[in-house]
Order: sequence, then C-alpha cells, then structure tokens
Amino acid sequence: MSTGHRRNARKTDAELYQMLGEGDTSALYAKKVVLDTAHDIPYAGGVSVDGKTVYIDRRLYRDVIDGRLAVRGMSPQQIIQTWIEHEHTEKAIDDGDNPVDAYLGAHGFGTAKEHAFVRLLRVDPKRYEGAIAPALDRCAKRDPDNPPRDLWCGPYLDQPTARDQEILRILRAKGVADAFKASKLAAEYGIGAEKCRDCGHFAGGKLGECEKVCGLVRWNRRCDWYEAK
Repeated sequence: MSTGHRRNARKTDAELYQMLGEGDTSALYAKKVVLDTAHDIPYAGGVSVDGKTVYIDRRLYRDVIDGRLAVRGMSPQQIIQTWIEHEHTEKAIDDGDNPVDAYLGAHGFGTAKEHAFVRLLRVDPKRYEGAIAPALDRCAKRDPDNPPRDLWCGPYLDQPTARDQEILRILRAKGVADAFKASKLAAEYGIGAEKCRDCGHFAGGKLGECEKVCGLVRWNRRCDWYEAK
C-alpha cells in the first residue's frame, strides 16, 4: 500500500470486477480474513503468505483510531476497512487463476477496490489519497522492529528500489521467510510447458508455497527455478 506503488497505473471498476471473476479469484476473495494490528509493516498494510491475515502497521492503526489521521466523511473504522479491502483484493488476485501473476500487476486492482469502497462513502478518492499520503510516507521511512514472520514480501521484491532493499535486509534479519525468496517477476513465473506440480521446490496442492519463489504459487504455472522432481 506504499505511496510509490500507488502512482502506478490504476484499474477501472470494470477491469477490477472482470478480474475478480476470473477462475477461482472470486472464491479466494470471498474467504474471511483476520486483522492484525500488532506488527510493523513498512508499506502500511500487508498480508500473510497464506492470505488469511491482513496486517495494518501498529503505529498507523493507532494514528487512525486516535484521530491523528483523519479523512473527512470517513470514520476510523471505515478507513481501516478500506485498507483491508485493498490488501485482501491484491492478494486474491495475485494468488488467483487469472492473467495476473505478480504483485505489481495485482496492486492496481487493490487500489481500484480501495477507491470503489471510498466512493461508496461519497468521499472523493483524490481527497482521500491526499489525507493518507503523509502517514503512508512516514511508515515507509520507519524501519520495522517487529514484522510478522509470515509476511508476504511480493511488494518489496518486485522491481525493488533502494529502500525496498533496505527493508528486505531488515526483514531477513528478523526471520521473515518470504524475504529470502525470489519475486515472481524475476523468476518469470507464469504459463509454460513445465508445471509447478512437477517441480521439486513446490509444496503441492493447487495453490501452495515454493522453496524459491515468494508468496503462493499455482500447480499449473512454471518459473525459471523449475527442477523436475
């Protein structure tokens, strides 16, 4: 949910809902998530590798609940729910059986879902963005002292900036397993003749962890790390 990535091309509502209807993406989006606000998240919000937990940075959460970060026309709970919508949508699309196979492709859809929720509350997304941007920037500048060990690191691994590299070094030192893996983008993860189901690095199932590639991977995809069982 970083301010830098938020400047990337955003998706229309039509594109968003078409993507959510692809393959099993809607089923992944329909799953309930648990909110965790006890950890440090450099990009303000994040998701566990398995997609079951949405994380909101602990200091950012307190700023919202205590009123230090406010958006006119939105309650603190609505601001938090908006961020949950973004993170959960982004992960469902990244994991789903659809044309998007990496974080950067999924991020624009997460922002589209966030803005759709904001508009339902009759709030202008541009005004909303202006209100939250300073707090997101502060998050990105803070080093994470207490990151969750199961944090999905796709947002830091896809085309990493110098700051992303700094964050990844800290996450690795703190034992965040996904920070040691390659991004799907760098691994050329996608459709091909080889299949993850036949690879020795894949944990198994239709959607599971990989020893080499971050997040969850699908049984019917492939990447440059492929090694036959």
